[in-house]
Amino acid sequence: MDEGENLIVYIGCGIGILILAAAGFLAWRNSRIIADKRETKGAIPGVSSYTVQVARQTVAGESGDMTPLFEAAYREGQGTVHVCLCRMNGTISELKLGHAVQIMEHTCLEFAAKGETVQIISHREATENAEENEAVTRLEQELQRKRA
Repeated sequence: MDEGENLIVYIGCGIGILILAAAGFLAWRNSRIIADKRETKGAIPGVSSYTVQVARQTVAGESGDMTPLFEAAYREGQGTVHVCLCRMNGTISELKLGHAVQIMEHTCLEFAAKGETVQIISHREATENAEENEAVTRLEQELQRKRA
């Protein structure tokens, strides 16, 4: 190798070291920002997961592992069926909110087609963020529209 090629290799190594140093510094700053937020707000909550429960008895009321967000009741031949959208507390479910809302809508529409809508209950006091609040509003509007 001649001097020109050596110079290019040295410059490349120097740039690589600078990039690694900058990445390390940014990672350190990011960890400090996250630590500061935890100190001021407490632990950062994990991503919530949701489930849709179908039961012959009421699901209302917060239990240790889930919190009801929206509930609908339908009367059919075998009795009253309750369909409830719940947020899972501390456990992992298979559903994200958008998918759970779609399942809730579909399930409610199936029961409404088979029987009479008895009750629609929104648990707005249990919502924790704007996304959950919007989901409850969407379900209310959709089911009230189908009910009318």
